[in-house]
Amino acid sequence: MLTAYAIILAAGYSSRMGRCKATLSLGDKTALQTLADSFIQAGVVPIVVTGFAQKEVEQECRRLKIQTVHNNNFHKGMFSSVQAGCKALPDNADLFFVTPVDIPLIRPRTIRELLAHAETTKTTVLHPLLDNNEHAPLPDFLHDTEGQTGHPPCLQISLKKDILEYSGEGGLAMLLSHHAAATNYLPVVDSNMLEDMDTPKDYIRLYHLQELQTVPSLQECYAIWNLLELPAHIRRHSLAVADVARIMLADLPEATPLFVQTVIAGAMLHDIAKGQPNHAEAGAQRIAELGFPSLAPCIAAHSYMSAQQGAVTEAELVFLADKFVEGTERCTLASRYEKKMACYAESKEAVEAIQQKLLQAQSVLDKVESVTATDYDMLFAPARKG
Repeated sequence: MLTAYAIILAAGYSSRMGRCKATLSLGDKTALQTLADSFIQAGVVPIVVTGFAQKEVEQECRRLKIQTVHNNNFHKGMFSSVQAGCKALPDNADLFFVTPVDIPLIRPRTIRELLAHAETTKTTVLHPLLDNNEHAPLPDFLHDTEGQTGHPPCLQISLKKDILEYSGEGGLAMLLSHHAAATNYLPVVDSNMLEDMDTPKDYIRLYHLQELQTVPSLQECYAIWNLLELPAHIRRHSLAVADVARIMLADLPEATPLFVQTVIAGAMLHDIAKGQPNHAEAGAQRIAELGFPSLAPCIAAHSYMSAQQGAVTEAELVFLADKFVEGTERCTLASRYEKKMACYAESKEAVEAIQQKLLQAQSVLDKVESVTATDYDMLFAPARKG
């Protein structure tokens, strides 16, 4: 197993933020702790480079028991901090990551996957990439992130010498571009690796993003589609289900951002194992393996369920949204199940089982409609022709 370190750059002036970024709170952790923990969970040892806010950052690192190295030349720019971090790398290092502290929400799974890939391929430079695979066009607003490299790059220790000897012109990115022939890109499910915080507005955005970490973002849903090479017809169906889910969510104005993101992600990913035996359970297991176990219940229950006591749940909305879509067309609950009964008309047992599922689905619909006061059968019924 290779030994890896992470150089976390926390030496800058934070002039646009107006406060030390490393010690900003993200929930119950600081930005530095959030980032360092992701590396530690992946088996990587963090080394923090200090500079302008040396006292604050070193105090936080002492609390976290993390090694620091001070960059006396921090005023010369970020590359001087990269060099300071490289000088601190111990002799047993095989790989190292480099990332600024202001991109704190990188997923531990991303780091683990980079490590595993670097260990098997021995590539000199390895970048994580979002949405590398173009099986289907992404919505226009996602084009900015499609195929975009994020943090952290994973580097072989052989680059340490080059970094220490480099003039710094163009920064680390320019130096790494000189190794293009030895560079590889690894598709990952992590849109947060693109999210940095330079200004107070950025900080507010990331503060809210960290509250949604347990559920895939919309960008990550597309990345999962591409990772699993989901067929186009399932993508189109899932988009239609997500559209219906959004309509239903609009009738629940008190739904939290996490509730909303869970429902949309469930709608987008409910059929990721379609075609496999027990595809709902298989899909739930796959999404848990991808690092999103809290979304698994929505996927596991999307085929059939009965109304649960209490408030409307995310799983109930995903279930209903799926039942109101046949292929890519909207339908009523009754018509969806009547078609199934017609297919199995010769089997009394099958028809009775489908009728029971319809009754269960109707119980979920009744529960949701009692809260939203909306007749969804009427709303989603196909327009009559002629």
